[in-house]
Amino acid sequence: MSSRNDVLVNVNDLPDAVNAGAQLLDVRWRLGETPGAGYASYLEGHLPGARFLDFEKVLSGPLDDPTLGRHPLPSAEQLSAGLGELGIDPTRPIVVYDEPGSFAAARAWWVLTWAGLNTWVLDGGITAWTAADGGLLPGPAAPVEPTQISVTTGQLPTLSADEIAGFDGVVMDVRAPERYRGEVEPIDRIAGHIPGAVNRPVVGFWDENGLMPAADKLDELLDLPADRPVAVYCGSGVSAAQVLLALASLGIEAALYPPSWSGWSADPARPVAVGENS
Repeated sequence: MSSRNDVLVNVNDLPDAVNAGAQLLDVRWRLGETPGAGYASYLEGHLPGARFLDFEKVLSGPLDDPTLGRHPLPSAEQLSAGLGELGIDPTRPIVVYDEPGSFAAARAWWVLTWAGLNTWVLDGGITAWTAADGGLLPGPAAPVEPTQISVTTGQLPTLSADEIAGFDGVVMDVRAPERYRGEVEPIDRIAGHIPGAVNRPVVGFWDENGLMPAADKLDELLDLPADRPVAVYCGSGVSAAQVLLALASLGIEAALYPPSWSGWSADPARPVAVGENS
């Protein structure tokens, strides 16, 4: 069972973690941004020693099947190759960071943990680091020797479309309320939500500084019944990882439906609900 210290590291403890062997990965990326924007931000300034992990290249698989969603999970081979190019040592812990709220970093944490790698998220990301007077380095990373690694995926729970349709627990849709209710849909082919899902918008799971709130605040936001399994989805399996990270900080291992709404809505055979709690 995880706890907050198993999944998050704060800026004060980061230097000790790095000195003890933790590897830093900058995973800055935003949905809909110009390709290469994350790396451009990295070149402008990154945490000392951090290497850049390309979200689209390493953390998201090919778009071969619309029912797998807009950001399918990568294969073990794709993940192994991408991490090997960065010289990652699978025997040492990894710390991932991006912007406040850890949008891409949470996905990186989930994918790397799913692949059996000991991974933490830097709480508050690069902004928390600079606010604590942490320095940044411009330019590319120093050259590294590639490593030959082979990860084994499947080490966190996931659900297929059929499994989430019959899930005997709480299904959380973490998209914005208006998307959940089916009032708007800016990206996917149809508006609405998976029947039976409850709405817990991800935006509430981070404070004004992009830090994860205390456990009592998370409990209030989640409002989950005791002793029921939990599954989480979003639009394409990215922001759901932010809530999965919050749940893990409370010791709750929830399942991800990776295709999320983009995959569910791509299948015309799947039912669609609209409105509140339907």
